[in-house]
Amino acid sequence: MYIIFTCPPLPHLIVGGKSLYRVGDLHLRRIMPSTFDLIFVTAGKLYLEENSQKYILKKGEFLILPPNRLHKGYKCCDEATDFFWLHFYTTGKFKYMDKPIYDKNHKQKANYQFTKEPFHISLPQHGSLTAEQQSQMAEYMNTIVQVKIDKTKPKKDFYSSTVSQLKSQQLFFSILSILCDIHEPNTKNVAEKIYEHFSLFYTESFDLKKLSDEYAFHPTHIIRCVKNKYGLSPLQLLLHIRIQKAKELLTYTNFSINKVAISVGFDDNAYFTKQFKRIVGTAPTNYRKQQQINKI
Repeated sequence: MYIIFTCPPLPHLIVGGKSLYRVGDLHLRRIMPSTFDLIFVTAGKLYLEENSQKYILKKGEFLILPPNRLHKGYKCCDEATDFFWLHFYTTGKFKYMDKPIYDKNHKQKANYQFTKEPFHISLPQHGSLTAEQQSQMAEYMNTIVQVKIDKTKPKKDFYSSTVSQLKSQQLFFSILSILCDIHEPNTKNVAEKIYEHFSLFYTESFDLKKLSDEYAFHPTHIIRCVKNKYGLSPLQLLLHIRIQKAKELLTYTNFSINKVAISVGFDDNAYFTKQFKRIVGTAPTNYRKQQQINKI
């Protein structure tokens, strides 16, 4: 299930917290009017039921508990369990759907400079995060923690915020961005599209802003998608593709090293040689000699 927010207005953070449950502890039973509860487990297992649906939240998993609906722990923790939580609300409209809504980031037009069309935030109610996303989520949520619940202690601990109200909301939106990216249909495809683009236009200079405009994604999102797919930044991916093309030219043509460098998009022969040696493990001249020996 997805929770769809129509914006503006944007959802707002109320407070963030962190809880430690012992073996035998049970999440409380309650209905929260007007307030959403986002739970993110970092260790152990949390057993929760919402709207007759039971969840076992393990490390790296999250669950959003909507307002005005009963949620409760249906089983006691059977191991020590750590989790972050945050409460947020909206004064705008929201609804539940089986599929997310995605609004294409259209090119700006002159007559739209003074108005903003409504858009949607589609949050999956439940899901799991990659290792990188878990690290980011924990960092963001830890920064906005103002309440700590340790079941080994008799009462909650309350803290003043270490960041400004504006910064807290910025971190909250970063958290929502992570959740939105999980099931976005182009999250997996955008990396492949970037790869195809580089494979066709590898001689062009690297321009992240141009890629962002062309594929209608924020530069940070493009970097994250490419890194998740290929383990490289977009620039590193382009360099690897260029070097692969250079290997083909060194093997099947008699081009000079300088001409090979220019042919694959390098203006500086020394920089080309440096990158080739870093990626392939040997200089271009040595690579060509080795390929000639292999042909004999």
